[in-house]
Amino acid sequence: MLRRFVGATTIVSALDHALPQPDQLCGPFSASVALTAVMGDDAPGVTALAVASRSAIWPGAIDSARPPGTPRITDGWDLLPRAASIDAAGTTAAGLTEGIETATDHRVAVVPIVGPSVERLRLLLDRLADRPFRFASLANVHTAELTDFDWNVGHFVTVWGFDPVEDVVAIADTYRELGDPDMPPGCRTVSTDALASAMSERGLLLLVDSQDHHAAVDLVRSLDLRHDVWSV
Repeated sequence: MLRRFVGATTIVSALDHALPQPDQLCGPFSASVALTAVMGDDAPGVTALAVASRSAIWPGAIDSARPPGTPRITDGWDLLPRAASIDAAGTTAAGLTEGIETATDHRVAVVPIVGPSVERLRLLLDRLADRPFRFASLANVHTAELTDFDWNVGHFVTVWGFDPVEDVVAIADTYRELGDPDMPPGCRTVSTDALASAMSERGLLLLVDSQDHHAAVDLVRSLDLRHDVWSV
């Protein structure tokens, strides 16, 4: 049975109202949705997070940046700097980490976890499902590992549940088209192994109330997970 994390219902509701993401802003979009689990209606919007995270935009249309058949949306672009190249467009994990803490006035702390192995990921998800504190989690993935079509980009999704029996993870993606018809809009399950593989050169951002920062770090360290920010 799928074990929903604390705040999962809030995340799913926020996602339904927010879909789809503005182009090149999957990180701030997913963070805005995820933060509702920690902050409720006080969660900052996509543009505020993008500005605080120093997101940069490549102004031309990049069809390969989106899943096939999804819309191009440029909301918030007028407030963001232009990237020096296509490869430099978007939001880095380090920038998003800083941006989340800045945009929330440090009410939320971010605990980055470098690409956990599938075994360590299972342990982490199982422990998180026991609700030691209010939290949300963002997975920074490579999409080729999680889709059945030709879409190969770095991407952020929100993780909101875990089924240890079926060994699958529930994720909130950033387009309705990526959702399973039997799940809430934009949501689907992926195998734990596939998620770990998709994060292998990236990682997970654990978002917690600042008062729970030490408890979250202690949990990460107790599982021998690497507490650091990745570079891609």
